Amino acid sequence: MYIPSLVGKKNLPTKMVFPSNATSTTNADHANDSNLDAIILDAIISPSAGLSPTPTILASPLPKITPIMSYDTGDTAFNADPYSLLNSKKEDISIATLRTQHPTQKRTRKVRKIKSFYSKQNALIDAYLASKDEEAAEVEDGIQNGGKIKFAIYASSTVNFCLFIIQVFAAVSTGSLALFATAADAFMDLVSSIVMLITSRIAARPNITKFPVGRKRVETVGIILFCALMTTVSVELIIESSRSLADGPRENDTLKTVPLICVGVAIFSKAVLFVYCFTLRRYPTCAIFMLDHRNDIVVNSFGLIMSIVGTKYEKVWFLDPAGAIAIACLILFSWASTAFEHMWLLVGKSAPQEFLNKLVYVAVTHDPRILKIDTARAYSAGEKYYVEVDIIMGQEETLKVTHDVSQTLQRKLEGLADVERAFVHVDYDDLHDIFEEHKPLYEIQEPRFQSMRE
Repeated sequence: MYIPSLVGKKNLPTKMVFPSNATSTTNADHANDSNLDAIILDAIISPSAGLSPTPTILASPLPKITPIMSYDTGDTAFNADPYSLLNSKKEDISIATLRTQHPTQKRTRKVRKIKSFYSKQNALIDAYLASKDEEAAEVEDGIQNGGKIKFAIYASSTVNFCLFIIQVFAAVSTGSLALFATAADAFMDLVSSIVMLITSRIAARPNITKFPVGRKRVETVGIILFCALMTTVSVELIIESSRSLADGPRENDTLKTVPLICVGVAIFSKAVLFVYCFTLRRYPTCAIFMLDHRNDIVVNSFGLIMSIVGTKYEKVWFLDPAGAIAIACLILFSWASTAFEHMWLLVGKSAPQEFLNKLVYVAVTHDPRILKIDTARAYSAGEKYYVEVDIIMGQEETLKVTHDVSQTLQRKLEGLADVERAFVHVDYDDLHDIFEEHKPLYEIQEPRFQSMRE
């Protein structure tokens, strides 16, 4: 049996009716997995649904972390696991076990698809049940890895500075165009590292007066500036290398060992930092530095080879400028794609469907007085999402009750790892059109012209 989705397949906005007065059931009730299907009301989940990357939920105790408020509204059993999803997890999903349970599936490929389905279902259940602890886990994750992130940033910046000095020395000593291309790349890395340092420090220092919702999006802007600088230098390298290629062969200098060894040391240093940043790739800044180190390893290795071959063998002199063009094209493609990827984070792109499913689960299990979930929206605002949830409560509820329920739900949603800000709206019916809520009050109507026949 599979866990049905909590939201329809259409993307934002999502309008649905979902009862929240479910009660916990015993393990015997789930022997045939029938009660869960009745509770979820024939909703459907896509078997291919994945999970958006989130910080790892840590099961260890949380020292030095004290919650400043509680999300619970009095019914802790309701908040824990009201639909008994934990009983629906499939613990043993090995190929051998699945073959026994599904004897009609003879092909290994189909059994692997079943295993993949159950793996995603288990991950979906874990994401739903762990949503309450994401904020505490993120705080502890920051305590444990904050120093590692700072070290990655400062170490990368220091190595970029040293690499720039080494590359300039090697390029001037050998006169290789490919090494000049790598030196220009190293210079832009140095400038871009400074940009990343500045934006990271700005994002970490909120100013509530001037920036009421924080300055986290500055980091995304810094990444886009980083990409713009790298694409600019790539275009310049292509122009200069093409000009050198058109000029024809030139006198080659004798290869010198010292600058080549220096470039080799720089490549090794970049490889070490790449492995270190790869372990912290779920953090945006470290992910960008990881890409930078990866590109530098490829670029410098390729540039070194082209420089040696193009300088040592006169018949293939064109390999040096051609290698510089290839390096520039690689840099251009890599950073242009990264820029487009982060550009979508600033224009309010819709969150993936699986994230919406988790939002609805968190909202509908928050309080038994929430009768239905009317609308769930989530859209990008930098690296995280802005969330809008409309809930239905009984019209007999007092203002105090509706305020307290919506306020605690808002804070609970903002505790999710991928949520920057949450807005909760309370209504007493779901009969209205959700597309009319934000419709302009006045519209310009174009005059209708009569046809020539009339």
